[in-house]
Amino acid sequence: MPCCADAITSGQSAIGQDSEINQIKAKFTDFLSSASSPHGLDAYTKQAMAIALSVATRCEPCLKMHLKKAKEKGFTQAEIDEAAWMGISFAGSPAMAFYEQIKNS
Repeated sequence: MPCCADAITSGQSAIGQDSEINQIKAKFTDFLSSASSPHGLDAYTKQAMAIALSVATRCEPCLKMHLKKAKEKGFTQAEIDEAAWMGISFAGSPAMAFYEQIKNS
C-alpha cells in the first residue's frame, strides 16, 4: 500500500458524512497507488524518490516503510543513504537529524 495510506483510510469521519468522506479517501488512496506504480520511471527509481521525499518531509511512518521496501528490493545501504541525502539536500539539517535518528531504529 502507498505511503501513509493506512492513516488516510483508517478511522471514521468526525462529521456526519462518513459515506462521502470514505469515497474521497478511497479515491485518494487510488491516486497514491497509481502515482507509486511504475510508469515512465521504474519501481527502483520511485523507491529512491520515496526515501528522499520521506526524509525531506520528515514523515517517520513513511520513511520506515520505504526503508523496509528498499531493502526488500535489494537496495544497498549506500544507495539508501544517497537517496536520503537528496531529501536532506532539499530540506536541510532538520531532515539530516531526522534521517540519522530513524535509519537505525
